[in-house]
Amino acid sequence: MRIKIIWKILGSEIFLILVAVFILNFSVTGRLGKYYEEKISDKLTSNLLLVRDILKDDLVNQRYENIQDKIENLAEVLNLRVSVINKAGKVVCDSETMPDLMENHETREEIVTAREEGIGESPRYSETLKFYMKYVAVPVVVNGNDLGVIRLAVPLLEIQNELKIIRRFFILGAFLAVIITLVIGYFISRKISLPIYDMNRAARSIAKGDLSKRVRIKTNNELEELADSFNLMADELVRKIDNLKEMDKIRTDFVANVSHELKTPLTSVQGFIETLEDGAIDDKENAKKFLAIIRKHTERINNTINDLLTLAEIERSEGKIEETKFDMRCLLDELVSEFNNVLTVKKQTMNVDYNGNDFNIRADKDKLAQVLINLIDNAVKYTDIGGHIKASIFEVDTNLVVTIEDNGIGISKEHLTRVFERFYRVDKARSREAGGTGLGLAIVKHIIKLQKGDIEINSEVGKGTKVTMIFPK
Repeated sequence: MRIKIIWKILGSEIFLILVAVFILNFSVTGRLGKYYEEKISDKLTSNLLLVRDILKDDLVNQRYENIQDKIENLAEVLNLRVSVINKAGKVVCDSETMPDLMENHETREEIVTAREEGIGESPRYSETLKFYMKYVAVPVVVNGNDLGVIRLAVPLLEIQNELKIIRRFFILGAFLAVIITLVIGYFISRKISLPIYDMNRAARSIAKGDLSKRVRIKTNNELEELADSFNLMADELVRKIDNLKEMDKIRTDFVANVSHELKTPLTSVQGFIETLEDGAIDDKENAKKFLAIIRKHTERINNTINDLLTLAEIERSEGKIEETKFDMRCLLDELVSEFNNVLTVKKQTMNVDYNGNDFNIRADKDKLAQVLINLIDNAVKYTDIGGHIKASIFEVDTNLVVTIEDNGIGISKEHLTRVFERFYRVDKARSREAGGTGLGLAIVKHIIKLQKGDIEINSEVGKGTKVTMIFPK
């Protein structure tokens, strides 16, 4: 185990050295290459202006034989390649190659740039000479007449050879650094790995059930802090085990609640089906009544399952929301209009108040719509016929506050602290009669938490309930 850790540490150190050498090599050779190329450009530019002055009269008079003789001499003296290109892009003179064998140069980068900006340059692979060249070109214009372009070029082989030598030095330095790291790093890594080995033995003991095992390391560095953290982790593990036992109890209660919520209607459905099978199906009036009851119970089962799936999906996507920017006022108006028929049937009234100038918010629109539908639906269900419901939105600093208020039956104080628990019902009989699953407010709480918002319920029996939600914009 110790040898394995040592080699992992050494491997990491060697890897970092090689990465550093690679980056340094890339950076230095890149900068040197650029520096050398700039020096070459400066030299070519100064020589190019001199060559242009020498060839200008011959270009005016189109004495191409004289130009060819001169550029061959200049190329030999300056150790450069000289080319003359006419305004149509045809190479008319060249110190290295017969012009007739060369392609049209009208679209070459240095030629185009020279005509547009007065001077152009380009490093490029020469298809004619079969190696990389640096090209610099200037136009020749006399009395407004475009006489063509003069171009100088120099091979970049010298720069490439210099850079190869530099790279060899870097490779040699990397090799020496790796050897030194292997020698020195081994002893340093071994000193580090021994305390880790001790912590590993302690961890194995804890894994086997000895939760009292702790490590004592005094190194006055990060390893001692790691040992302290390990001991703290062991203490936390003991605490979490206790919490897990409590969670198991909660999970058991949850399963029992789900079983109860599904078993009760299923038992009822089974009973009515057996009654129908025993002959009640021939009694059309009772058969219809029994089928209606069966439908009601199956809808209740379906609602419970759907709410359980919704809750599970929200918990799985904890921290993952699809944010969009939208107007909360428009959303609330749209949702309120969907309740018009229900409000009419129960002879209830509902109005919406706004206070502020900007009701835009970044949030998951679909999930907030689900929250508002749930709360408005609760307000309608638990408000008697002829009651009133009020929704409002107002700005507070950088937050939007949304409230849903009714003058319904209300909730007593002893129930308020538990209304967000799964399957918790204030009035079980009335909740089931209204079609509630006992999961709606648990879903609401999870969604608002996901949106980094907050929710509060204030209520008084016989006077109504007010739900307040705060959302950051």
